[in-house]
Amino acid sequence: MVFPSRGCITCKQRRIKCDSVHPTCGRCQKASRECIWDQNEEAGLLFKSENAFAQGKPRRPWKPRERDVELAEVVATPSASDSLSDSPTSPVLFPQTEDEAFRFWVENYVFRNDEIPEFAREYSHYVTAYRDKARPDSSLRLAVSAVSHAVLGRARKADTLIEDAEKLFSQSIIKMRSEFHELTQDNIDELLVTTMLMALYENIMYGDERHHSQRQGLSSDPDIIGSRFWEKVCHHEGAAGLLKLRQEHGWTANLALERAARRQLIRTCILRGIPEAPWLEDGTQFGEEGPMLELDKIMVRVASLRERSLYLFLPKSARFSSQPLPGHIATEAQDLDAALESWTRDLPEDWRFSTQSDSTANTTFDGLIHTYPSHGHGAIWNRYFAVHIIVNSIRRRALSVMAQCSSQTMSTRTEQNICQEKIASLATDLCRGIPFFIASHIIAQGSPSPTRVIKIGSNVIHTNYEILPKLATLLAWPLALAVSTETVPEPQKQYLKIKLESVANALGDSALQSVAEQEEFKF
Repeated sequence: MVFPSRGCITCKQRRIKCDSVHPTCGRCQKASRECIWDQNEEAGLLFKSENAFAQGKPRRPWKPRERDVELAEVVATPSASDSLSDSPTSPVLFPQTEDEAFRFWVENYVFRNDEIPEFAREYSHYVTAYRDKARPDSSLRLAVSAVSHAVLGRARKADTLIEDAEKLFSQSIIKMRSEFHELTQDNIDELLVTTMLMALYENIMYGDERHHSQRQGLSSDPDIIGSRFWEKVCHHEGAAGLLKLRQEHGWTANLALERAARRQLIRTCILRGIPEAPWLEDGTQFGEEGPMLELDKIMVRVASLRERSLYLFLPKSARFSSQPLPGHIATEAQDLDAALESWTRDLPEDWRFSTQSDSTANTTFDGLIHTYPSHGHGAIWNRYFAVHIIVNSIRRRALSVMAQCSSQTMSTRTEQNICQEKIASLATDLCRGIPFFIASHIIAQGSPSPTRVIKIGSNVIHTNYEILPKLATLLAWPLALAVSTETVPEPQKQYLKIKLESVANALGDSALQSVAEQEEFKF
């Protein structure tokens, strides 16, 4: 269920790289060709294409080797979830490491109820409950197993586990295709979770698959929206399409799950440089409220602004009159900057953070750290810092383009400097917030016992991780944005890159590793 890059059909047919600018891309504009786009992009794409393995094409393993896999047969047992389908249940073959891999993933990657407030929960928080009531041969059970084997395989550098993950993922795609044809109110939640898990799996396996394949018609260099990244790993359009189908059918909403999935979809839109789908724009329909609702509204606007500002990265010769004026982009970015500053002023007292000095020089950026009421609060603050950086970066670039096209060089230069100062300050705040998520040393290195400790909620956890995987999930998105923003000062960017690499290693996430090393996006 892989989604291609958002290039126009004309460029794809000509096998050339598209800059994805609407309504007419730069290539078609320059060549005076008709720029044709896939209508599904406006309607919300569901399941457009399948994994190569699922289509019957050979898929190269993580590392070539021959082996015999011992499989344990899991026999389906009757349960309440059997009502999802009237067809008889077929036995599913899972590796003998199934339980071990699942326990490893849950213990290290999934928050307990008392560890994270609801407003910061991800869809993964609900995976265990849906897995427990799903049929053993369901796409969800297969997807969970694929993800858990992938993360355990990464952690142990075990080829056999990675190969098992590949097979399980391929089976999950095939199974999901048949389940989608029997979509009902009873199984749509399962399919939503499965789709989100498939995106996670592709993130984990991204680097290895890229090393084994050549992408025809795409440059090996990163572009504005990370085309080569999204060509392989975006399943989130499928999740958005499922949420649309639920609305169209009038099925009862599962607000907690939908809210968690939608939050991630909005963040994905900002990364991809595409606007949020119309049926997902209103956070009140998904139960958002309070500070989260206000920040939600701003992030939806930021996604739209980023999409309309992408042309600012193009050379002057590739721009054309139908695109927004740089002045309009700069003004909207200024409005968003004011809205973000207002958001911080209006926060209740129990959302605010404190700043202290810290003598642990090797974990801090400048000797200061932010301490938050909880890791959930810290996650939202870090997203705020990242979004605010993007808004000022967009405004700064728009002002720069204005200066090239008018005689207002002096006035725009002053405003550009103000934007740059804000970016530097926000990036520093983001740096200061990272140590709150890092486990502290407790005993000497080299001991067989865990060498770090961190408190999450009321739980004190001893670990060997610098950043626990479950906490790393909260840092991934803001760090990916910050290191990809060209106007972030180099000292802050280098510190954030180092921490993003730690996050990528903790998660076993090849996509994040690529972002840290190659800057897959441009802001």
